[in-house]
Amino acid sequence: MKNPLIVSTLTLALAGSAHALTFTIGYQKGGLPAILKARGTLDKYAAQGIDFKWALFTAGPPLLEAANAGAVDFGSVGNAPGVFALAGGADLKFVAVNENRSDSTEAVIVPKDSGIKAVADLKGKKVGVARGSSAHFFLYNVLNSAGLGFGDITVVPLLPPDARPALESGSIDAWAIWDPYLTTAVQGGGARVLRDHTGLGRGDGYHLVPSAVLRNPEKKRALQVLLAELSRTAEWANKNQATVIAQFADDLGVPRSVLEVTVPKALPFNIRPFRAGDTRPLQRLADAFTEDGVLPRAVNFGPQQYVTLPSFTAPLATVESK
Repeated sequence: MKNPLIVSTLTLALAGSAHALTFTIGYQKGGLPAILKARGTLDKYAAQGIDFKWALFTAGPPLLEAANAGAVDFGSVGNAPGVFALAGGADLKFVAVNENRSDSTEAVIVPKDSGIKAVADLKGKKVGVARGSSAHFFLYNVLNSAGLGFGDITVVPLLPPDARPALESGSIDAWAIWDPYLTTAVQGGGARVLRDHTGLGRGDGYHLVPSAVLRNPEKKRALQVLLAELSRTAEWANKNQATVIAQFADDLGVPRSVLEVTVPKALPFNIRPFRAGDTRPLQRLADAFTEDGVLPRAVNFGPQQYVTLPSFTAPLATVESK
């Protein structure tokens, strides 16, 4: 049901716009933005001056590369991509967080008949992972839990479409990956979970924008609309799990059997403004990767890397960049 106050506010705020504003959303398979896309909720705003476009990416690092290049106005990623992007000099800001409440959305997996039975057995093995992704930091924590480091394995940088065939062909011995690719590999390829997040802590999801978006009044307004609709979508999705699964299956081409596993893991869907305290886990990640020589330079988190926006339930409130 449409909220007449929101629609009225949008009409007033966008009235008089001489041209349609294009706002491009970078997203990945699974997650809240993908649900919003599947529902088609943002299509109605074209008549009010905002043309929302969607760009699908296989992982967070290439998504944020596109954002830094100005090809994407908003991106949803795991915990590591934003840190890697900032270390590489990207001009991006964190604007929102979704809290991960599951220990099994990422895992290190091995072929079902592999002789690798424990994390310690990874020593000397080839492990595939998307460099700079959330799985990269997850792999770091997994190795540390067994007294190992990246120097004890051969890290093979692979994006998901290339990593699964590499695992199944034996080109790599293990793969650190996230859902829905994780569950797809377990169900479709017979992979076996070696270690998930249990006992290691969880990584949250983050939403970033190029700083240029926050300097553009029209794009800031579109961003607030997007965040408001993501918040409303989270509330809807938590009450309509079966519909979410059906829409994901149609829009993303992910098997229903996979979604019946991954969607419950993601509950409750949530999104909130980024706050000062959210820099702490990101700083720990940055420090760990800097010490390990993975990042090109140190990243010191502070107000310059994020913006705390107004409540998402007030869609077009004035957004002041910090």
